[in-house]
Amino acid sequence: LDSEKIFDWQRYYKNPPSDSERDALASDIKRDADGSIDDQLRAARNALAIGERNQSKTIYTAILKKDSENLDAQLEMAHIYLAENDVERTFDYLNAVKRIIDKTERPAKDYTIRYRYALAQAYIKGQNKAQGHQILTDLIESEPKFTLAYAALAQSYLESGKTELSEFVIKRGLDQDKSDPRLTNLLGIMHLKAGRKTEAKDWIQKSLDTDPNFVPALVNRAQLAMQRREFVLAENDLKKACDLEPLNAEAHITRGLLYRQMGKITAARASYEHAVEIAPLNSLARYQLASLLQDEFKDKTTALQLYYDVLQSQDQELKNLANIQIQSIRDSRLYQ
Repeated sequence: LDSEKIFDWQRYYKNPPSDSERDALASDIKRDADGSIDDQLRAARNALAIGERNQSKTIYTAILKKDSENLDAQLEMAHIYLAENDVERTFDYLNAVKRIIDKTERPAKDYTIRYRYALAQAYIKGQNKAQGHQILTDLIESEPKFTLAYAALAQSYLESGKTELSEFVIKRGLDQDKSDPRLTNLLGIMHLKAGRKTEAKDWIQKSLDTDPNFVPALVNRAQLAMQRREFVLAENDLKKACDLEPLNAEAHITRGLLYRQMGKITAARASYEHAVEIAPLNSLARYQLASLLQDEFKDKTTALQLYYDVLQSQDQELKNLANIQIQSIRDSRLYQ
């Protein structure tokens, strides 16, 4: 099964679109938004590709008003809310997808796989990792060439500190596709976490040799460059990453970290604020913005509110850090 064909709608441009191309796409979106359902799907996907998420949502909603059982629109809305870390809304759309699939005599295989893949990610983001892992494991067993499942499972294990399990899954995936950029990039992250920077650099570069526009690898290469204080290289990679995927919060957060490291605090603030705007539930974006406002802009009031927002997240490490900063601000006010 070809992963890329199933998820072709999610792919961004091979190269960042020029201003004229963006203008042309914006014109196409306006035209197609009032067309047939196929036209509207194209418009919604193009809107996502140029970073107009709200416009994309509006078009998908219009499609679902015409045809509430349109699986493409339901699934793609689920992925939008996944990207925003809005698990509850994601499940709303996935439940609708399940109802449609269940009453279809012979549902198309690609829709079933897309549903299960999104469902697994929703469970993982909702902290029901065991359920998500089981779905991905089942997908791998039934569709061994579906490398997206290997990557999602390995990444979840890696984020949970289960390095050996992650490496096992990655290598199983590479047995199916030895140059899959998602998997080689994850090996790079694994080495980076272990402090093996040379190996990390090699695997991340291998990912980019396969796909020069693979955004997670561009972000990781930029992070390595930042550690070496090679700021120009990092800035180039992050500009490309943000151009390729304007809705990628991690790319904008990393860009903010770079600008802060370079002393460009106004640019750093703009990057963090943009990350919060496109991913309102991203706790790291809020934490980094709060830290910048507290330290560089002396805006403790806004920083305090952002830290409290972080306490509503499910990231225990960030919550602990936010609690420390909240107490620090409280103490500083007591002794003013």
